[in-house]
Amino acid sequence: MSTLREQLQAIYDEHGKLTPLLVVDEARDKKHPLHARFEWADKVAGEKWREHQASELIRSVKVVYRSGDKQEEVRYFQSVRREDGCVYEPSDKIAQDPLLTQIVLRDMEREWRQLQSRYGHFREFVELVRGSVELVRGSGEEAA
Repeated sequence: MSTLREQLQAIYDEHGKLTPLLVVDEARDKKHPLHARFEWADKVAGEKWREHQASELIRSVKVVYRSGDKQEEVRYFQSVRREDGCVYEPSDKIAQDPLLTQIVLRDMEREWRQLQSRYGHFREFVELVRGSVELVRGSGEEAA
């Protein structure tokens, strides 16, 4: 029996990208290992709900990186904007591809600016961010 990560990786390998719609389309086959993870009764859930379920499955896959006595768990698949929409790429592929890394970093900055715009006027938000930065610095890692 293969793991969720292996099943999603197989879809990625077959199509060269991973999207919720591709996952749903692959899982339609009753024999596919992911089929039972979806609600197929249209009276209960429609296509958009199944795509949402697929997104949650993709985001649930984690990988643990270890360095000495430290370990960090991160999402294995990261969302990357492309001309044809958002797709999920394996984290190790993003780390090895300067263009994908730049795309993800730009999205991080955009999302950070959105958070700052939405919550920056709250003193508590600023304190939360400062506390998080200090926590990261205190663990011996560089803060962004």
